[in-house]
Amino acid sequence: MQRNILVDLNVILDVLLERAGYKASQAILEKNSNGYTVFISGHIVTTFAYLLEHAKVPKEEIRRNISWLLSTFSVIATSDNILESALKSSISDYEDAVIEQAALDCKASAIVTRNIKDFAQSAVPALTPENFV
Repeated sequence: MQRNILVDLNVILDVLLERAGYKASQAILEKNSNGYTVFISGHIVTTFAYLLEHAKVPKEEIRRNISWLLSTFSVIATSDNILESALKSSISDYEDAVIEQAALDCKASAIVTRNIKDFAQSAVPALTPENFV
């Protein structure tokens, strides 16, 4: 039985930057091969590229990282339906509301994030990587 989870960008950055707790985040990324489908919201791809550009990462490396992102995760399109539904969400931060709506769209059992407090009002439970693993 396939299970779906949606991952927030901060979990991906844990792994790439080897931040504290990155091993639990790495275990989340490896769930794709363990009976899970791991999703990201489409807007995360452009935010990820922006952060790398802002950090002055060379363009070729940015392209490699985006390619890795696209090959590692299933991407939920940031559709007008998701964006409009996010406006009606009980989550006050719009970007987090978009993540919640993407999680609903892919029927995720959880949103895996470092900022669970941001998803306190989410219709999809939010868990830290450590709690999910």
